[in-house]
Amino acid sequence: MQDEINGRHGAPLRRWKPSFCIRLRLTALGDKKGRDVARTDRSAVAKALDLLTALADADGPMRLSELAERVDLHRATAYRSLAELTARNFVARDENDRYILGWALLRMAQGPAARHALGDVARPVLSRLAADVDRIAGIEVLEREGCRVIETVRSERYQRFLGFGGEVFEPWRSASGLVLLAFGGAEQREGALERAAEAGLDARELAARLDRTAATGFAYSAGGLDPLIADVAVPVLEARGRCRAAISVTGFVQDLSEATVEEVSEAARAAARELQDVLNNGNQAGQPRAGLGAGAEAGDGRGAYELTARPGA
Repeated sequence: MQDEINGRHGAPLRRWKPSFCIRLRLTALGDKKGRDVARTDRSAVAKALDLLTALADADGPMRLSELAERVDLHRATAYRSLAELTARNFVARDENDRYILGWALLRMAQGPAARHALGDVARPVLSRLAADVDRIAGIEVLEREGCRVIETVRSERYQRFLGFGGEVFEPWRSASGLVLLAFGGAEQREGALERAAEAGLDARELAARLDRTAATGFAYSAGGLDPLIADVAVPVLEARGRCRAAISVTGFVQDLSEATVEEVSEAARAAARELQDVLNNGNQAGQPRAGLGAGAEAGDGRGAYELTARPGA
């Protein structure tokens, strides 16, 4: 291309070239356009899910600017998505105009369908745990009404035991309830201590049990649910360390004494880690755990923690 062209009167004219500042601005605009494409190539559903995930992972309420930056959206785009979610109660705004998860999403997470889904995911893990320890394996969550048993799997010799599937009971009555309180939020703990005191229990003694549970990583309870029943429980933690549920091992008192708590709790911990991997990372449940009776099928009575003592027939 020529560097000069002739003007109308024959005077040479130089080809116009943008200055450095203008070129820099044009380059910046090009980069911004590229970022805009990256920001907007998600569907409306994907943007909404990204916003909900950011709120679920947050340590507290978030402002619009924080949310938009977290999920890499324009403020206006984030605002429109949040407005739609707020209108449907999936998102709410607090008194400081910050965003939090709404009651509709919380209701879905705590509803029967969510409980069934958690039970379905946990069942393979519980089946192996029940076979490994030759007792009853279960998973429990903390609800407003109390500690709810989501799913239980019984080993062969406990098939006649009806168990506590689907029941809700005061959290201080079982090892799983103690774990859920010890590893849960301060508000849940304080509320349970108040209710326990109203029920005639020593709140300070219960608080001490919760502190021991948090320190050791497991809880043991005997006679809380039934004079003949004992249980051991460990927490199932989310990726950010919050307690999602409790995995428990239940058996007759003479079959689950303090002498066997350590080894049973270790088996429960291994099951909890496996379930955490499934829930937090999306890995598929079903791979046997090394050293814990991997060859045993649920219900066949074999496992790594075979005891000579047997409950009476």
